[in-house]
Amino acid sequence: MPEPVFVTGEPALVINQTLVIADIHIGIEYEYRRSGIHIPSQTEKLINKLETLIKKTKAKRLVILGDVKHKVPGISFQEEREVPVFLKHVSEKVPIDIVPGNHDSGLKDYLSENVKLHSSKGFRHENVFFSHGHAWPDKGFLETKYLLMGHVHPAAEFTDKLGYKWSEPVWVKAKIKKQELERQYKTKLKTTPEVVVFPAFNEFAGRIAINKPLREIDLKHKTGPPSPIFRICKLKEARTYLLDGTCLGRLGNLQ
Repeated sequence: MPEPVFVTGEPALVINQTLVIADIHIGIEYEYRRSGIHIPSQTEKLINKLETLIKKTKAKRLVILGDVKHKVPGISFQEEREVPVFLKHVSEKVPIDIVPGNHDSGLKDYLSENVKLHSSKGFRHENVFFSHGHAWPDKGFLETKYLLMGHVHPAAEFTDKLGYKWSEPVWVKAKIKKQELERQYKTKLKTTPEVVVFPAFNEFAGRIAINKPLREIDLKHKTGPPSPIFRICKLKEARTYLLDGTCLGRLGNLQ
């Protein structure tokens, strides 16, 4: 199976004619409105963006790594209206596979004909495993080369000489601590899959600056993003990439 390739300038990846994205968070505007911030619905923009990417990459299938919708628990009126529209429009272009995330409660009631909802433990295709990242994946992922996941919304935070701070969404490629994985799955491993963590597809979905301070996850105190796999990654050695493909080097050096 071909290697995964980042789509330059976009929070999307292509592998074997399959376009992969994560964290769409349809309906997040409702949460902003409750805080007094009025953002118009982004769903039409997200549909257009995806359709452009499908055409650009000549993808034959779309995989969404969870959090299609935003409200948890339950579903908002906006999501009831816009999730079916989103899935219908996009699934008319290509079949869709969804790994449900922690925000996707009730999603099964709003699926279109050309959409398949998998287990929250993820699914395997050849040497790639697709997961949201909020839960331990099915043990089948141990036999794959890559684990693709979302959930974390990773970003790198920068500070200029005047103290101004800003963040940029990033890709993260990391190895898993083998002993931790063996302990969790009660097995012995020769190698572990490489983890690829996706930036959020929706720019309004928020970001976690994983380098300020470095979130070398403290298992005892449970700090950092609530992802069991991310917690046991070798984050200091992980490599980070901007959406334009620029390699920022090792996360441990990105302070």
